[in-house]
Amino acid sequence: MRRDLGDFQTPPELVGMVLETLGPIGARWARVLEPTCGRGHFVSGVLAHSAPPREVLGVEIQPEHCLAADEAIRRHDRPGTRAAITCADFFGLDLARDLTWRESGPLLVVGNPPWITSAALGGLGAAGGPPRSNVKGLPGLEARTGSANFDLAEAVWLKVARELAGENPTIAILCKTAVARGLLAHARSTGLPVAGASIRRINASRWFGASVDACLFCATISATTGDPGPGSASPESEGVPVFEGLDGEEPSAVIGFARGRPVAHLAAYGRCAFADGECPLIWRQGIKHDAADVMELSVEPGTGRLVNGLGETVDVEPEFVYPLLKGADLRRQTSDRPRRAMLVNQRRIGEDTSRLKSEAPRLWGYLQSHAPRFERRRSSIYRDRPAFSLFGVGPYSFALYKVAVSGLYRSPSFRAIGPRDGRPAVFDDTCYFAACDSAAEAAAVSAVCNDPIALDLLAALSFADTKRPVTKALLRRLDLRAVAARADRERLRDRARRTAAELEGGAGTGLGDAVDEVLAGLENRD
Repeated sequence: MRRDLGDFQTPPELVGMVLETLGPIGARWARVLEPTCGRGHFVSGVLAHSAPPREVLGVEIQPEHCLAADEAIRRHDRPGTRAAITCADFFGLDLARDLTWRESGPLLVVGNPPWITSAALGGLGAAGGPPRSNVKGLPGLEARTGSANFDLAEAVWLKVARELAGENPTIAILCKTAVARGLLAHARSTGLPVAGASIRRINASRWFGASVDACLFCATISATTGDPGPGSASPESEGVPVFEGLDGEEPSAVIGFARGRPVAHLAAYGRCAFADGECPLIWRQGIKHDAADVMELSVEPGTGRLVNGLGETVDVEPEFVYPLLKGADLRRQTSDRPRRAMLVNQRRIGEDTSRLKSEAPRLWGYLQSHAPRFERRRSSIYRDRPAFSLFGVGPYSFALYKVAVSGLYRSPSFRAIGPRDGRPAVFDDTCYFAACDSAAEAAAVSAVCNDPIALDLLAALSFADTKRPVTKALLRRLDLRAVAARADRERLRDRARRTAAELEGGAGTGLGDAVDEVLAGLENRD
């Protein structure tokens, strides 16, 4: 097996379970195609099925796997069924022209495409795979910051859907669950006619030793399809059922789309859909630097000595040192005395850093001494930028008061944050925050964000198995005005007043009135 091609051969037992889930293969589909067929486990499983189709084709790029797949075909020779393996790069074929079908009739595309991303494939220098392109046609910044990175399973699915659309294929692949959802969203946004779909979770750890949420994703490409498979539904109507196993009879959730955007639990969403809109605040991601061992420092208790991740004592101009809060800090009450700090050497994206030579010579010398670490940063966002550039930094980063949330936890908890030692706190890029003008505003906003209505909406919209259940795109959907209008006003007021008092150390004349004013004016905020 070749790691550089994301080679995970499907165990025959799992193949049998998948085919059993799909139903009587030959009775439903006259033809079966397995792209990237590996050693032919799905091909041989289909041939061994009690009701095989009339024709089975497999495509594989690795010659040694092709030989094994050919042998599997010979072992499972079935009268009345033609089977063949094509040794070729799947992505180099024109599927409508180059596949050598002798039969016609309904088509099933089934298999387990490589579980590797385009970025990882390119980084390993592997041959084969789809063209290194923005396959979903995303705009510039999204493409540059990673949204255009895709799993090869996505590329396989999209190629089949586009090139064989006239065949009305049913596509049943094993893939990451996030890939299945992404394909549904892409199909919807581009008008690709997915008339039926279902997601059935599998235990990737058991079958492949992989710590990832995975599934059997089944969908039919047709504007007017019949029954595309067991437990399927239209993503534009009832939603797409999600089952907890291949043999599940009742879905554990139904996902879909509302107002053009994904929903994780349609039933729960219906109870709080009124709060799904546009947030009146601007949510920002924390500062990205990709050099944590140099830019993030620990603060030694008692002495205040700064130590970087390399164990070095750091002596730089203090005006460039800011208290740092990470995602875990936002989950618990932290003291006003910061335990961590971040070096922030720019006030805005793209600012010329050469000014530091004269403005902050100690900081400049420190950064220069670690220049190779910055030069190794691979993200394209730093390309053609000044030396030691940051991303996600601007005037909002230096607001004294903010509301922040970690993106890494399934159950979000919003925190109102005030200054530490008179300095504005900053966040790493696992966090999201909204800048506020005062303690009263931060307190009121955090109270609304933590209201059960807001949290219920976020739970209905977010997918718990994703790496970041909370994202900036998700937070933008939280209409705080609608939440404030429906929430228990006394509960909001009490929570916000307590938070404001904590931010101001229990003092602050008129804080209660200021909080009430913010809450009252929230609905009218531009």
